[in-house]
Amino acid sequence: MFFRRRQRIMVLAVAFIVLTACTNTNNKTEQPTVVETAKVDIGTSLWLVDWASEKGIEEATEALKDIDNILLFATYFDEIGRLYQVEDSRQLIDDVVGNPHFDGSNVYITIVNDLFKDDGSIIQKDPEILKDILHSPSTREDHVDEIIEFVEDYPIEGIEIDYENIPAGLEDEFILFAQELQVALEEVSLYLRIILEPGFPVESYPLPEKLQFVVMAYNLYGYHSGPGPKADYVFLDSLMKRFPNHAGNIDIALSTGGFSWQDGHVESMTYEQISEVIRHFHIEPIRHEESGALSFIYQEEGQDVEVWYADATTLKLWTEKLVSNGYKDISIWRAGGLNKEVLNIFGVLKEPNMGKN
Repeated sequence: MFFRRRQRIMVLAVAFIVLTACTNTNNKTEQPTVVETAKVDIGTSLWLVDWASEKGIEEATEALKDIDNILLFATYFDEIGRLYQVEDSRQLIDDVVGNPHFDGSNVYITIVNDLFKDDGSIIQKDPEILKDILHSPSTREDHVDEIIEFVEDYPIEGIEIDYENIPAGLEDEFILFAQELQVALEEVSLYLRIILEPGFPVESYPLPEKLQFVVMAYNLYGYHSGPGPKADYVFLDSLMKRFPNHAGNIDIALSTGGFSWQDGHVESMTYEQISEVIRHFHIEPIRHEESGALSFIYQEEGQDVEVWYADATTLKLWTEKLVSNGYKDISIWRAGGLNKEVLNIFGVLKEPNMGKN
C-alpha cells in the first residue's frame, strides 16, 4: 500500500516540478528550489514477534503515530509442510487486529519457513520446506492457494514472506512463486512484501520491479562468527551497490540489539538486556567509527564477555546513510526489549530533512 501510495505522491511531485519549469523558462535558477524543499516520504515498519508479544505491543503503541506497517512475525510450518501457528502466534494476531490503537496501521502477517516438529523441536529457516514448495508449478500453486485460504479472513493489509536458506538452483522458482503469489493476493485486495537475505544472488537473478522486497541489512556478525557489529558502513555500501533502489521497490531492514560472545558461546541480546548489563557492571561502551555500533567487554564468572550492539545513535547513522542514498522504506527488527530512545528512530525517519546532505 505504501509503495503504491508513494508512487502516486512521486507522480504528483514530478508533475508539479514539470509545471514549474514550464512557467519559469526565463528564470531557470528557481527550479532547484522546488526539488530541495520537496519532502521525502519515508515508509516505516516494525516487527512484533509472538514470543515477546505483550512487550512488543506496548512498545509499538508508544511510537505508533510514526510507524506505517506493523509486521506480525507469527506463522510457520508444521511437520507435514502446512502453515502453522502456535498459541502465542494466534494471540499476537488477535491482540493487534482487534486493538483500536492499530486501526490506522497497515498490518501484515509474516510467514517464516521455520519447521515445528511433532516432538516439540524446531528447525529454523528449513530449506527442505522450500524444496517441497518450489520444485514444480503445481507445488507452487498449491502453496499460493493455501496462503490465500489461510489469511484472506484476517482484517490485514497483506502478508510478508520470510523464506530463508533458499536452496541453490531454486532462486528462479522462488521469484516465480513470489510473482504468482502477488497476483493471487491482488485478487483478494492484499499486498505482498518479500524478505531477502543479504547474500541472495541478485547478480544472477534480477529482482522484478513490480515486487516489493525487504533486504536484511544485519547479522554481518552473529551466531556464525566472532565478535563484531550487526552491520558496518562497508557492509551497507555493499548492499546498496548490489540492491540499488532505482525502481523504489527495495526496503532495507535494520536490527536493534546485538550479540554477546563468551568462550565460543554466542547469545542474542535485546537492547533492554544490554542496558541492564551496562547498569549492573557500570560499563562505558565504546562507539566504533567503522560502524557507528557500540561494544564493551566485561567479566562474568571469571570469563571475558564481549558485547556488540546498536543503540539509537547507531540506528540514526545507518538510516541517514540509507535514506541519503535513495532508500525510502526502513524496517526495524524488532519490538520487545526496546526503550523510548530507540523507538524514537521512527520519529527521526519522519523528519522533513532526513537523508539530506
